[in-house]
Amino acid sequence: MSNFLNSFDISGYGLSAQRVRVNTISQNIANAQTTRTDEGGPYRRKEVVFKAINFNQEFNKALNSMTDSAKYSDPLNEGDFGKKVNPAIMSVIVDKISRDDREPKLKFEPNHPDADANGYVAYPNINPVIEMADLVEATRSYQANVAAFQSSKDMANSAISLLQ
Repeated sequence: MSNFLNSFDISGYGLSAQRVRVNTISQNIANAQTTRTDEGGPYRRKEVVFKAINFNQEFNKALNSMTDSAKYSDPLNEGDFGKKVNPAIMSVIVDKISRDDREPKLKFEPNHPDADANGYVAYPNINPVIEMADLVEATRSYQANVAAFQSSKDMANSAISLLQ
């Protein structure tokens, strides 16, 4: 039974990671023409970096770091408490959101309020075609995680209906 729950968790982490990626891509598209930021200069493209994690190891590490928490016990009393899961259950998290520090695109627009002394305006180094391709890929990954979650749910419901 715990394998069903693990697949729900893994799909959930995948959904969360892809949602962060879609939000970051949306932010890039929205700021494709932004020439002013609080940091100064044009907006800088951002990119999400994912990291695979051993789900059970991270969960147990977090649980052990809490001194006031009760010890984990097998709530279903399946008798497999304390047994090592093999293979490790790998999930995904967002490791960091990196900033692309390539040179901005310069356009000659002498009448623009952000033009430099030579009449050039620095625009973000964002290519809308690349952002849309990344958005389609992130959307497909999100849909694949939803399909995996739905399949796990259907399997669990089928198993429950057998017991009725």
